[in-house]
Amino acid sequence: MTAFFKQIKTTYIYHWIIWIILIFFKLIMDYSVFGNLFLLMNIKLFIIAIILFYINYYLVLPFIIRQTPTRIIIITVSLIAVYVALMIFFLPPMPKHMPMSPKDFPKKGKMIPFQNGISLYDIFFRIGIFSIVFSTLLFFLDKWVENGKKIKALEFERQSSELKILREQINPHFFFNALNSIYSLSITKSKDTPRVILILSDIMRYVLNNKNGYKNNLNDEISNIKKYIEIQSIRFNKFNNMNYEFYGNFESYEIEPLLLLTFVENAFKYADLKKGPLDIKIYMQNGLLDFRVTNFYEKKNFEENNDSKLGIENTKMKLNLLYPDKYQLDIEDNGSEYSVNLKLQLN
Repeated sequence: MTAFFKQIKTTYIYHWIIWIILIFFKLIMDYSVFGNLFLLMNIKLFIIAIILFYINYYLVLPFIIRQTPTRIIIITVSLIAVYVALMIFFLPPMPKHMPMSPKDFPKKGKMIPFQNGISLYDIFFRIGIFSIVFSTLLFFLDKWVENGKKIKALEFERQSSELKILREQINPHFFFNALNSIYSLSITKSKDTPRVILILSDIMRYVLNNKNGYKNNLNDEISNIKKYIEIQSIRFNKFNNMNYEFYGNFESYEIEPLLLLTFVENAFKYADLKKGPLDIKIYMQNGLLDFRVTNFYEKKNFEENNDSKLGIENTKMKLNLLYPDKYQLDIEDNGSEYSVNLKLQLN
């Protein structure tokens, strides 16, 4: 019972607003034309109208729309035929004398109002047609709004499911690459291996804490990228041609976790530091994130395996789902240099 009243209060509150407007409009029209509110007559009229309205709204129309198309046509035609028959049956007799000239019409201030006694003809014709047409229009309007909400809810659920899958797919891909870096260091018995493991544990904690689907502070995301860069810098410590620039007020914005890391991973995975530098630049200004990654590579070693393709495609899908019409992604490959430029509006 409580849920029923809550539904009336929330979903159909505009019905009550419309009825109040109609009642006041009718009272004002009666007073302006006849100089009388005809309160008793209007109370009867609107009680009947409301009863017929909600009988059609809650009983007749829901029953009809549950039928097959053929039965809908048969039921609709039958109801119209019965309605017309009742209307004709209760049609009052025509007056014996019809006004033939303007002087025979009621003069101003002497118009004959709707009588307080409401006949069956008034119910089936005057009030009935209004209630049926009005309730039918509002019924299908409500259904249209309700279906729109359902479609949005299903779309949201679909997108949420896709994002959940994408988030779960990227974590193994990330850890696989990170563990490969540790493996390379362990083979050379590098003294930095313990530090890399410690940094990786921080990254793992960050990744595992972001399975709830919420966006992260951009500054935390940048810090996580810096930790990953630190691991790779230790791995490639003999090269000094890795350049990083981070500029802007990252604290004031939020971003989807691990959105940028895929491009950073691929840059390190395929970079040929003997051939040219690896550049990572992240700028934040007026709500616009400008992310750039550039690396040189040896073409014979550059084969985008399924993991790499999956990471890039996942990131593109995330951008489409979370930031539609708010990003521009440009990926260029000239055969020896690979560059990614992502501009993302976050405000």
